[in-house]
Amino acid sequence: MKKTIAAIADSVENSAFDPSRSIATVQALLLEPFVMVSSVFGEDGSKETLDVTEVLDGVFAEFNPAVFSVGYLTEESAITYISDKLDSCKKIPVIARPSLISDDGDILVTEEVYNQFSERLMNHVKILIINNFEAELLSGFECRDEDDYVLAAKKVHTVYNCHVVVTSKSLGDKAIICIGESGFFREIEPAAKDFDTNKYELSSAVACGLAYGLSILESIDFGLRFCNGVSKASELTGVEEVEAEEEPEPEKAPDKAADSISFVAPGKALRDIARNLDPDFATEKANTPVAVTSVIDENLGKPKGEVSDLKANHGDSVTELQSLKERLEKLKEACLCTCCSL
Repeated sequence: MKKTIAAIADSVENSAFDPSRSIATVQALLLEPFVMVSSVFGEDGSKETLDVTEVLDGVFAEFNPAVFSVGYLTEESAITYISDKLDSCKKIPVIARPSLISDDGDILVTEEVYNQFSERLMNHVKILIINNFEAELLSGFECRDEDDYVLAAKKVHTVYNCHVVVTSKSLGDKAIICIGESGFFREIEPAAKDFDTNKYELSSAVACGLAYGLSILESIDFGLRFCNGVSKASELTGVEEVEAEEEPEPEKAPDKAADSISFVAPGKALRDIARNLDPDFATEKANTPVAVTSVIDENLGKPKGEVSDLKANHGDSVTELQSLKERLEKLKEACLCTCCSL
């Protein structure tokens, strides 16, 4: 009987947040996907929230997933319910890729969602996949160079007792991996020629590695290679893939139908979502530069490497979103200055 990989996330139309990527990943690795969508965002900014409580009950009661993956969630109630279920059931490996902040430094969730994620859900997370901004947010101090990000990953591990993977376009072809107290850089191999890097989902690939019995580090390494088209599914499944014969391409319509299809870059789509989440965006003109917001708190001003109990002091350290926007604005400016000096 195939093992089940359960996943839950919001769906954002025409963006990297597409649940079908998780399904494709798990199926390609010959396991059974059970993917739940808690909210659906349309490209026009519309949102439909779905009640997944009964589905979650069924997943934990009937399917006994080998790994549970949590992606981008914007509803506080969904995170609370997931945390409650994990509290009450037998321990299941949990992988989280929360997307609290985009790679461009834009806030993607409300303060309430962040609180529930950091205070409740993180108690169950075994592997956390984040970007550089989220590493600073969760570690509580500012990072100015690559070594600082390693320290940030170690601090996240210390505070939340989980393994950490930091991937970001600011890190280029490197990822930071923190297994236990050991933090180090891992070179990410270039994507295979003509491979679609949007085809698979990293957290799902890592989850499959765990389900097949790989170690934490082996699962992460496999996930990074598989999502770049460097590793084949057969390396994990042991089943050789049969390449389908290429079919001749159909003749293109004379009116260039492809021109009517646009793939909205994740950054743009997610900034649009941020406008809906933050009332300050509502009055901005369309041509106004996008504001950067954050729930990064005053802990960032503490000495680097200082490990504070963020969970215990969370109520004092996290303030209103408006007062916290300035921190990430400065952080983003510092990041740009650093990149320009390289």
